[in-house]
Amino acid sequence: MNFKTPAAALICVVLAGCGGGGGGGGGGGDSTGGATGNAASVSGYPAAAATCDVAGQRAWLRDYMNDQYFWYDQQGVPNAAAKDMPAYLDSLLFAPTDRYSYAQSTAEYTQFFVQGRRTGYGYALAWADTAQTVLKARSVEALSPVGLAGLRRGDAIVTIDGFTPLQIVNGQPGPVTAAGVARNFVVVNTIGVQRSLVVSSAEYTLSPVVDARVLTAANGAKVGYLAYQEFITTGAAAVGQAMDSFRAAGVTELVLDLRYNGGGSTTQARNLASLIGGSALGGRVFAQYRFNAKNTASNFSQGFTASTSTLPAAPLETLSRVIVITSASTASASELVINGLRPFKNVITIGSTTYGKPYGFLPRDACGTTYSAVNFNTVNAQGSGDYSTGIVPTCTVADDLTRQLGDPAEQRTAAALTYIATGACPAAVPGASAKAARQPAADGRRNELGFGEISPRQTRLD
Repeated sequence: MNFKTPAAALICVVLAGCGGGGGGGGGGGDSTGGATGNAASVSGYPAAAATCDVAGQRAWLRDYMNDQYFWYDQQGVPNAAAKDMPAYLDSLLFAPTDRYSYAQSTAEYTQFFVQGRRTGYGYALAWADTAQTVLKARSVEALSPVGLAGLRRGDAIVTIDGFTPLQIVNGQPGPVTAAGVARNFVVVNTIGVQRSLVVSSAEYTLSPVVDARVLTAANGAKVGYLAYQEFITTGAAAVGQAMDSFRAAGVTELVLDLRYNGGGSTTQARNLASLIGGSALGGRVFAQYRFNAKNTASNFSQGFTASTSTLPAAPLETLSRVIVITSASTASASELVINGLRPFKNVITIGSTTYGKPYGFLPRDACGTTYSAVNFNTVNAQGSGDYSTGIVPTCTVADDLTRQLGDPAEQRTAAALTYIATGACPAAVPGASAKAARQPAADGRRNELGFGEISPRQTRLD
C-alpha cells in the first residue's frame, strides 16, 4: 500500500499483506511505491546505518525500532547470535502479538512492489482433503513458468522433484530465488490425466487481476466478478478495465474475490474502495492511520477519492453493497478495503475468517535489506479497526479447488450469487469440501494460507 503522509511527507509502501501483507505494504495524496531507502529522519533515528558491517546494521536497527516500531516499548531481547539481519529483527519483535513484521532483500522488495515481478515458479498449494493426502494447486500465476507450462488451479501434485506432498508442505524442495533452476512437477489434472512438467525458475510478471467477468444471479441481477490477488501499482490498469466493462454491462452487484490477496499498497486499496463506493464518497474518510506514542504528529486520515486523474476508471455509481470472498489469506490491504467501506456500504463477506492485520508498515532500506516492521494501526471512519483475530464471514463457505476462480459453480462464487438472489447464506454443502471447512481451526487456517512461493510470505500462523 502506497501513500504520502501529510505529516511526515514520506513516500512509502505499507500494509503489504502479510508481506505484500506477505511481503510488506494516507493522506489524500498518491505516491509511487518503493522509494523507501532515502527518506529523511522522522524523529531522531539515523536515516541510514553509519556502517554496513554487522555492528553498524544492528545499531541502526535498534535505533529505528526504539523510535518507529509500533510496540517500541514492548520489544524482545536482541539476539546477539542471530545468523543474519532478518533473524536479528525477529528477536526484537513483540511476541506473540507481532506476527507481521519481517525483512527481505531490497532487490526482492523492489522487484515485487515497484516492478510487479517475481522470481520463481509461480504456484501456491493447499490440502484438498481433511486427511491431508491430496495436495492441489490453489492458485497459479498466469505468466509464471508453471502457468505457461500448463499447471492449473485444481491440479493434484503427485511429486515435485520426487518429494511427496507431505514433504512439500514441510518445506522440500527448498525455496528458489534465482532463475534457471529446473524442477520436475508430476501432476494429475481434474480429469485424471497425469503429466510431468519440467520447468525452470524465471523472473515473471505478476497478474494482479486473476479474473474479471460479468455473471448473472438467479434473480436476473447483473453481477461484476473481480478476482484480485495483489495490491500493487502494476495492477491498476487491469482494475480500471474491469470496472469499465462492469459499467458497460450495467452491473448492479459486485463480487470482489480477495480470498488469496495478502495485501500491498494502501493507495491501490483506497482506489479500489473508491471505485466501489462511488463518487459520493469522495473526500470522506477511508482510513485513519495511528502511529506510536512517539510519533503521534504523523497520524493522518486518508480519504476516498472520486478523481478520475487518480483512479484508473470512473467510480461505479450503482452499488448499494459489495460481496467480498475471503479466507485466512485475505490480509492487510484487503481487510482495509472491507473495513474502510463498512461505514458507507453493506459489505457481505463469504468464505472464512480473514488473517487479521489492522497494522501496516513504512518499509525502510538499510544496507540492502528492507525492513517492514509494524509502524501504525488503522481504523475506519467510525474509529473501528479491532480485527486482529480476523474478520468473521457473513456466510462460512469452504474453498472449492475443483473449479477455477470466476466459475459461477465454484462454491464460494455460487454462495455469493445465491446471497445476491435471496439475501441469505446458502445451506451447507455436503461432501469433502464441506468437511474441510470443519478442520480444527489451526489446521484449517494454516491450509488456507497456502503452501508455496506465491502465498503471502508474511502470513505465518503462530
